[in-house]
Amino acid sequence: MTQITTTELPQTFQTLLIEVERTKTPLTVIHKGKPLVIIYPANSQHSRSAFGAMKGSGKILGDLIISVAEPWEVLE
Repeated sequence: MTQITTTELPQTFQTLLIEVERTKTPLTVIHKGKPLVIIYPANSQHSRSAFGAMKGSGKILGDLIISVAEPWEVLE
């Protein structure tokens, strides 16, 4: 992972972004000796379809067909 300080950043920012894209390695920006931000390359893969994304994640907790034995208070 490449590192750069905030004082060096303005002069070389565009060059560094191109390098991150080319090499696909993150860039850590350091401010006062501590990591401030990590720049990752953009993911060029297509996102997954929303259709079927939640398949298998639900549970049926009771009978869905039999009517409720007691009437609901809202319907009274």
